[in-house]
Amino acid sequence: MIYLCEREIGFDTTEIGFPSVMGCRAIVLVTAGGLFGYHLNGSLSEGKKTAFKKFITKHVHGHSRRKLYAASSGAGSQADHDELRDIAHALKYAGTIYWASLPGAGSSFVHYQDINHNTCAVTSRQWIDANDSILTNKGKYIGENRAIANGVASGAMYIKVDCNGLVGRYPNPI
Repeated sequence: MIYLCEREIGFDTTEIGFPSVMGCRAIVLVTAGGLFGYHLNGSLSEGKKTAFKKFITKHVHGHSRRKLYAASSGAGSQADHDELRDIAHALKYAGTIYWASLPGAGSSFVHYQDINHNTCAVTSRQWIDANDSILTNKGKYIGENRAIANGVASGAMYIKVDCNGLVGRYPNPI
């Protein structure tokens, strides 16, 4: 599993975790080779969109795009949905886009689990800084299968997060 913090883009064949999602969007593209994720914070800029597209199109598993998902607190605004459509257009993805609503109170840990490289399960639980944002959950930043959309990488990255207590989130088409 790969964990993606704010501004991070990454790939894993089976699982992606997004620590501390509140107003951010946890975006996942399912391909025939696995999952591409983007922890989008703030508004989608041309630079952020280009970074995500470039990461996917240059990756060996970036072909055969199957499903596009996003998860964030609430049902998402029209602007959120338009950003996802803009990403889909940039990726030449013409399929359905799905939105998974997270609880509105506080941050969430969002977990995507690949299912046969065709779809994925979306689960989440409350993010608690005192339990989750601890040194034993972090390690030295390693850039393999990940990139930063804007800015510079943090000195540390998440290497584990407790998945106990995850609850299914049922995404709806937007």
